[in-house]
Amino acid sequence: MPRFKDNWVVDRALFEYVSGGSCACCSAVGLFNPDGLKGLINAVTDLETDAANAELKAAQQSPWPPEFRDCVWGDRVRLRHKMKKEMVNYKEFCNEYNKEDLEDWLCNEEEFGAEKLKKLFQMPRSEVSEIIEHRYRIDTHFNTVMAAVIEQVQHFKDTKYDIDSRGIYEIGFEKILSFDRRAGFVIPIATKNKVKSTSDNAVYEIKREVLSTFLDMLYSLSGPKLLARGPKSTKDGDEDNGDADDPEMDIEKSSGPSFRSDRRVIRLIIARYWADMIIKSYKKANENVVN
Repeated sequence: MPRFKDNWVVDRALFEYVSGGSCACCSAVGLFNPDGLKGLINAVTDLETDAANAELKAAQQSPWPPEFRDCVWGDRVRLRHKMKKEMVNYKEFCNEYNKEDLEDWLCNEEEFGAEKLKKLFQMPRSEVSEIIEHRYRIDTHFNTVMAAVIEQVQHFKDTKYDIDSRGIYEIGFEKILSFDRRAGFVIPIATKNKVKSTSDNAVYEIKREVLSTFLDMLYSLSGPKLLARGPKSTKDGDEDNGDADDPEMDIEKSSGPSFRSDRRVIRLIIARYWADMIIKSYKKANENVVN
């Protein structure tokens, strides 16, 4: 079995579960939903009906123990709910500041510049797990699954899967996101100026197209949906544009669960990590101008 595919995540998480033992706090997750596992899956509003049914079938065939499985689905609901509540913060920023002014400020060497941006767009892999555990206060077996999914995102090219994302801004961000062994998750925001650089001093310049792609993603964080849905024709001929990251195509090709939805959430956490730092710095700079 090729490494880093969805079946690898299933086996990796099961191994960690067996090695670490059970968790009493997870065993009761299903009790909070009267419909049990089906209710938990349906509570993840990202999933269309067909996808939810496919996930239910896959879950019933999963080698994961029921308490582990229910814990994972319960915390999928919790994580998304908490992330959705934060969207208002991005909406307020995007309504107050426009992309063009922010881009010019980031490209201004006296304000930000290439060197600072190059360092900013580096995120250690462990930081993603820290955010899930401490920012969103999720410390259960779901973290075991997400740790494997983070590694899957790191090695996503090795899976040979098609692109996960939906919507042009999320797709653009996924295409520029990569992983560096020393720097962690990165985007190629700066390139070395061969004319100005010397053997003792490297001079970098901003890749404006990459910066613009990221800022498009930043401004999409305001919603209206946490994750976009690709156009899908309904029986009535209308497009279904709800809040979904419909992994049903992945599930149709496999009898096991799909972690496409989780991979999209991981990339969203990474995008928010960088967006939060930029927003904080830009707000501070504007406050100083006003004062």
